[in-house]
Formats: sequence, structure tokens, C-alpha cells
Amino acid sequence: MYTDTTHPDQQPTIGVDAAPLEHYSAVQTETNQLIVYDEQNEDAWIQSDDWIDALTMA
Repeated sequence: MYTDTTHPDQQPTIGVDAAPLEHYSAVQTETNQLIVYDEQNEDAWIQSDDWIDALTMA
């Protein structure tokens, strides 16, 4: 059984139709928070004090 939980308007995140992620960057602050931001849109950013490095999940 397969359930697709992707919203119909959302870009794919894997495969040949995946949205490119090259224009996103991240910086860790002195207080161990992570800020992920869009280099092309200064209003598009997320800040969190709770995060896990993606490489540890693989």
C-alpha cells in the first residue's frame, strides 16, 4: 500500500522533477540555532533552536 502525502501544488523533492535546492543556505549561530535561508529571497528564512544534521539521518 502506498499513500502519497505530497500536496498537489508542492514541487517534488526527489527524482528528475525535483525542485533545485542550490539557492538555499544555512548558518549556525553562536547560540546553536540554525537559520536556513533562500539566497534569492531575503524574506524567505526559517530559524530553529532544535535541529538534526541530515547526514546523521542517512
